[in-house]
Amino acid sequence: MRRLERASLAAAATVLVAGGFIAACSNTVTGTAEVNQSELQLYTSEIRSSSAAASSSRAAAAAAAATDVCETLRDHNNPAVDAFNAYIDASDSKAPDVEAKKGAAITALRDTAGKIDEELNPDVPNEVSTPLRTYRYNLNSLADLLERNASVDEVNGQIDSFNADKDAAFDACEPY
Repeated sequence: MRRLERASLAAAATVLVAGGFIAACSNTVTGTAEVNQSELQLYTSEIRSSSAAASSSRAAAAAAAATDVCETLRDHNNPAVDAFNAYIDASDSKAPDVEAKKGAAITALRDTAGKIDEELNPDVPNEVSTPLRTYRYNLNSLADLLERNASVDEVNGQIDSFNADKDAAFDACEPY
C-alpha cells in the first residue's frame, strides 16, 4: 500500500507544479504590437534575393541543358546524315556493299537518336526539347524504314519530314 501512497503523492505534486507553470504563464502583456521596419526590410530583401537566385539558377540549368543537347545534335548529326547518304548512293548505283552501308546508316541514325535522347532531360526548355524529340523520332523512323526494306516512295516521304524536322531542331538550337 505504501507504493500507492507514494505514487499518489508524486502525481499530486506533479499536478501542483504543472498548475503553477500554467498560472505563471497565463499573464497577458500590455501594449501595441509594432513592426520593426529595419528587420522587415532586411527580411524582404533576403526573400527577393533568394527568389532571384533560385530563378537565376533555374535559368542557368536550362541554358546548360539546352547547350548540352544542342552540342550533341551538332556533333552527331552529320555522321548520321553522311552514313544515310552513303547508303542511298550505294543503293542507287547497286553497289556490292549496299547492305553494309545500310547497316552503317541504321546504326548511325539510331546512335544519333540515342545520344540526343541521353541529353534530353527536364531542364531542357520546351522550345528546344520539343523539336529535338521530334527529330529523334524521325531518326528512328528512318532507321526503321531501312531495316524493313521499305519502298523508295516511303523512304522519300520520310526524308521530307526528316529534313524539315532536322532544320527545326537546328533552328531551336541556334541560340545555344
